[in-house]
Amino acid sequence: MSNGQLYEKYAAYYDKIYAYVDYEGESEFINWAVNKHKTSSGVELLDVACGTGSHALILKNNFNITGVDINENMLKIAREKVVEANFVHGDMKQLEIISKFDVIICIFSAIHYNTSYKELECTLTNFYNHMENGGILIYDLSFNTDNWIEGIVSVDTVVEEELKIARICQSRLENGIFNANFVFLVKDNDEFDFDIDEHKLGVFEIDKVNKIMEKIGFKTYIYGNFTFETWKSGECERPVYVGIKNTERGR
Repeated sequence: MSNGQLYEKYAAYYDKIYAYVDYEGESEFINWAVNKHKTSSGVELLDVACGTGSHALILKNNFNITGVDINENMLKIAREKVVEANFVHGDMKQLEIISKFDVIICIFSAIHYNTSYKELECTLTNFYNHMENGGILIYDLSFNTDNWIEGIVSVDTVVEEELKIARICQSRLENGIFNANFVFLVKDNDEFDFDIDEHKLGVFEIDKVNKIMEKIGFKTYIYGNFTFETWKSGECERPVYVGIKNTERGR
């Protein structure tokens, strides 16, 4: 399955499946990190892999938002949800936007659609080149060798009067790639559906990612689980990267 097909069939159910996500808390962290680390003067924010626009809906109060996603069905929902933002179709690996941004975010495991260190470095370099000097990049590294647990089975459910969804996945790592094959069982009104939504996700080593960030020119801070506390190895927290574009190396 190509990246363009990710969630193609189930985009309409995305917000229901991920209703548990703390968009408010993550957005609070983004605002905090911007106030703490950003030195550029503007308020232009690029939301990479913006999905259905749930972060943009909150962040629009403080930023001029451009959202980009590879999935047209997701973008359709985002445009209806956040009319104030500008949403464009695009791939983070081949990002070409004329504007430069003060803040770039790539949230909720989206960075893992880079499945090799080479791809990751190209994507992060692309982000760097789309940033104003003194701007910041924020992304989370949900899957990494520090917190990986093999064989975990996850089950997400939606139970409503006319809609029932079960989504099942098991963590299996092969050659640094998490082949996340999500099994969907859907009963929508009286219609039944079954399908497998395939995702290939890179699982990276923290130290190697740190070296890539340094090589590109970012000054990097890592926080744990979208809190204001520094990430600590061995505690199974999700590392959240805040990279500041080095004004002395500005490209």
